[in-house]
Amino acid sequence: MTALFIWRITPWLRWHRPGWGTVYLMRSGKRPGLFKVGFTKRRTKDRRTELNRVGRDDMRIVFTVAMPLARQCERAMLRRLRGGVFRRKRDRRGTEWFWLRKQESIDDIAALLHRTALVVRRVGKLKLSWPAGAEIRTFDGCPRRHPNPPTPRESETRP
Repeated sequence: MTALFIWRITPWLRWHRPGWGTVYLMRSGKRPGLFKVGFTKRRTKDRRTELNRVGRDDMRIVFTVAMPLARQCERAMLRRLRGGVFRRKRDRRGTEWFWLRKQESIDDIAALLHRTALVVRRVGKLKLSWPAGAEIRTFDGCPRRHPNPPTPRESETRP
């Protein structure tokens, strides 16, 4: 009886398990510069196959982030891509399809997605909604190629 009373009085105290999911970044193989940011609870390869079949395109997985609160991460990422003074050009396919800006690479978008996931994790921990022991798992479909590799600092080269 007491547990039922506490359940009704304090709804914010209820045990809630945030849903795990994957936020993915895919780029088009046929149209350079076109990319999609989305959320799925299924395997990302299955989602890619579905997009290839429906859109008759050769989508490639660039970067994925598997985490709890993935829906919030996708929402924040789409808000970043849509917002601002200089809005990003959308594609006719829908609200999750975007075109790269001039002098912008898909690696920049992947880095933005990773930073967004870290921000969502930090906010989740502050709000006590991040599960204990949970981690962000990332998959990088195309490793970064830096044209100018960073040089070691003097302190790193000394014995």
